[in-house]
Amino acid sequence: MGSQSPALLKQCTNDMTTSHQSAVATDHLATRHTTPHLTPDSTLPLGKLSLEVLPRDATSLCLVPKAIGEIYVPMIPGQTVESVIDALKRIRTQGKIPVPHIAARNLESDKSLRSVLMTCAELDVHRVLLIGGGATQITGPYAQVMDLLETGLLAEYGITHIDIAGHPEGNPDDPDPEQSLVAKLNWADRHGMHSRILTQWSFDATAVNSWIDRLRALGFKQPVHVGIPGPATLKALLRYATVCGVKTSTQVLKRQGLSLGRLLLINKPDQLINDLRGYDQLHLFPFGGLARTTEWLKQR
Repeated sequence: MGSQSPALLKQCTNDMTTSHQSAVATDHLATRHTTPHLTPDSTLPLGKLSLEVLPRDATSLCLVPKAIGEIYVPMIPGQTVESVIDALKRIRTQGKIPVPHIAARNLESDKSLRSVLMTCAELDVHRVLLIGGGATQITGPYAQVMDLLETGLLAEYGITHIDIAGHPEGNPDDPDPEQSLVAKLNWADRHGMHSRILTQWSFDATAVNSWIDRLRALGFKQPVHVGIPGPATLKALLRYATVCGVKTSTQVLKRQGLSLGRLLLINKPDQLINDLRGYDQLHLFPFGGLARTTEWLKQR
């Protein structure tokens, strides 16, 4: 992610380098993936949502609707592993399922990786999201997701399900993100790990839909969870889009925010959800703040 600001990187936990493969007929996939249709007056199925929160927000989950079970915790450059571990524990005590990001380049040592995995075992958590991490330099023994997979530590600590990052709009840190996705998902298949794809957030439904179509046409059948932004100003979304390298979303947002007045309007993802198809679940990035996102959810 280059030399981006750590403050912005806090919400943009990407470098979600990816992997994936399988075989299933296209007509079977067409019936399997039932995407809910949302209009401004319809109800969003909260059980089909997961949410991303910073470690500091892990104490505010009383705001989150009960139907949302999985809460993802990013591992951000400059943030301690201990803060992630504390957040996982707080989330679990509030009746939610914590899913930690494990960012390869952000781990300073084998001990750091083991600490997170040991906490997962203690909390009866069996799923993690594996990413390369936003750090511009390697801080420890791991440079990429495959390095984490090859340690064998995931299985040792009871991890049976892994999320692999998908990049419908490309990945500025990976010249061939789809090939990376294939490699990781193939590894999961060979080692008996359950895998699914969690995409970088996007505001361009056309790009996401085309990307999912390509995966399905190639025979990939793993569940796809699509990242979307929660309610936020266009100005905020533009900042995050630029930092996260979501190019087509940046173009879409710039067209919407041509006037200075519109930049300060709150942009809600209702129309985006209407236009998306073929996904299995949505994953919310609360760029406009957790309180604003949860209030929007309660109105659905």
